[in-house]
Amino acid sequence: MLNLALVIVLAPFVGFLLQSAFGRRLPRQGDWLTILGIGASFAAAVIVFGRVLGGEVLDAADPAANARWEWMRFGEVVWNVGIKIDGLTAVMLFVVTLVAFLVHVFSSAYMHGDPKYWKFFAWLQMFSTSMLILVLADNLLVLFIGWELVGLCSYKLIGFWSERQDPCNAARKAFITTRIGDLGMVVALMLIYSQTKSFAFEDMFRAASTGGLDQQVRTWASLGLFMAAMGKSAQFPLHVWLPDAMEGPTPVSALIHAATMVAAGVYLVGRTFPLFTDASLLVVASVGAVTAVMAGLIALAQNDIKKVLAYSTVSQLGFMFLGLGCKAWHAALFHLTTHAFFKALMFLGSGSVIHACHHEQDMRKMGGLWRKLPITGTTFFIGVLAIAGFPFVTSGFFSKDAILAGAWHAHPALFWIGLGAAVLTAFYMFRLFAMTFLGKPKDEHVFEHAHESPFAMTLPLLVLCALSVAAGWDLFHWHSKLLDPVAAGATAAGSIGHHEHSQFVMYLAITAGCVGLGAGLIVFRAMAPERLAALKRPFGGLERAFARKFGFDELYREVILRPAYVLANVLAWTDREGVDGAVNGIGRTAASAARGSGTIDRVVVDGAVRGTGAVILAGGDGVARTQSGRIRTYVAFGIAAVALILILGRIF
Repeated sequence: MLNLALVIVLAPFVGFLLQSAFGRRLPRQGDWLTILGIGASFAAAVIVFGRVLGGEVLDAADPAANARWEWMRFGEVVWNVGIKIDGLTAVMLFVVTLVAFLVHVFSSAYMHGDPKYWKFFAWLQMFSTSMLILVLADNLLVLFIGWELVGLCSYKLIGFWSERQDPCNAARKAFITTRIGDLGMVVALMLIYSQTKSFAFEDMFRAASTGGLDQQVRTWASLGLFMAAMGKSAQFPLHVWLPDAMEGPTPVSALIHAATMVAAGVYLVGRTFPLFTDASLLVVASVGAVTAVMAGLIALAQNDIKKVLAYSTVSQLGFMFLGLGCKAWHAALFHLTTHAFFKALMFLGSGSVIHACHHEQDMRKMGGLWRKLPITGTTFFIGVLAIAGFPFVTSGFFSKDAILAGAWHAHPALFWIGLGAAVLTAFYMFRLFAMTFLGKPKDEHVFEHAHESPFAMTLPLLVLCALSVAAGWDLFHWHSKLLDPVAAGATAAGSIGHHEHSQFVMYLAITAGCVGLGAGLIVFRAMAPERLAALKRPFGGLERAFARKFGFDELYREVILRPAYVLANVLAWTDREGVDGAVNGIGRTAASAARGSGTIDRVVVDGAVRGTGAVILAGGDGVARTQSGRIRTYVAFGIAAVALILILGRIF
């Protein structure tokens, strides 16, 4: 089992090394090499999944599934690295490697002809490797290493088209925003280690269940972990980076949204769940519920097909955190699994649409594309039904229903917020589908040149379409068999709740999905455009607020970025052009102040550094002058020193 785990991690990592060194000179620029690498990783993950499902590994202390090696030693302090395989690991390995493999195959057609084709596949390999390190880690320190590598790879891939300004800005925004969240994990690491003297999950969970971890420290540490998850999984108020990340290539968006970066935050909270207290879980549930509704409202007014999907991801992640905060641990991680399939399906489907429409992303220029893209349109429609929770058939229905059931038992007020978010999800996703695939073409030029994507792009869509339906069917009770042993430890710590199935909640969930889809059908198919415009007119202010994303970007720019620019220019010496470019419209007064005070860095900071050096050099020069080689000079210094010692002795 451990050998398979090493194959899972090392196969894409070796692919990254070989592709980075030789990819440009290999046939097809090495895309086949990276596909083989992630394919080998997926094959090994399938074997691990099957063995764990078959009950081969159920004991957390099983040496076949857990290994630890010494990494660093500081006296009696030892830091280890290790591999941990259990049911949760097996599920995540399967999801990550499968989606990554399909994204690699899809990219071989989508990215064809790109000047940096070989480099793109190299970074896809490293992105997959980083997430696999995170998933297989047996302690929080190694998980943190994988966590930061995921952030680095996302920065490189979001800004992959670095010759354009927007992708560069989006990459920096993602990197900085997630680093803010990562401060929480650093604090959590220090708090936990200060009391447990270990980063291993088992040691931390044991301390939490036996009282070895102070309750207040446990609360603050778990909130720090959740802060890191808020950054990676784009939860309010650190959600602003994810929609802008759509500037990267569409396959990257699929990988980020389905199986790597944003999934890492939910996985972190799920893996460290026994550390969370009731107080911290209430924060998790509240933030998740607010994010689910807020992102859904913003998605209503977006016209870029990828940004609608981006905000739908933010909203669905909010659902997962709502489930975790309500102690519906199984349901939240089940939804993480099902969401990976239908969200990857829709992002790759949007990539197929963009590819067919010659990189057009504005839905207002689309329409009627189902006729031109029958495979893409059909599979995309199944994805819409899955995320809307179409009853009894799609995977999204089963996982979302379970989250709502958990919220109903834990926090009824948050349940109703989640139910409202479910209605919004079904409504705006049908809007996306109707504007893109139904009706008459809105731009004849775009429509006439549209064509179905090649087999390398449609095959992943068909596979993900099947999984978007079948993943919700608990055949052979696969989900409970995999996750129940993992949940046992958390239940011992008093964390995971158990809720009986509620027929009432199920009927409400069915109603929510049907109402959202039905309202979307009426508004965007049956209603005349003039009637729709008249209906929207009284709510113009709300629509503008949704379209502007509630002004979060403007708020952060005014409150954080502009003052930072002014301070930077006050402290730095720049020319007039540099100051004007940096402040970027802050105002004449601020710019004038920046120019007038720009000498602080040059005079005060540089002066202090250079002055220190000058004093040391002058002192050295003075001492050097005393080394004259003349005996009478040395005797005079000796007499003076003795006299000084005698005088000081009399004084003190």
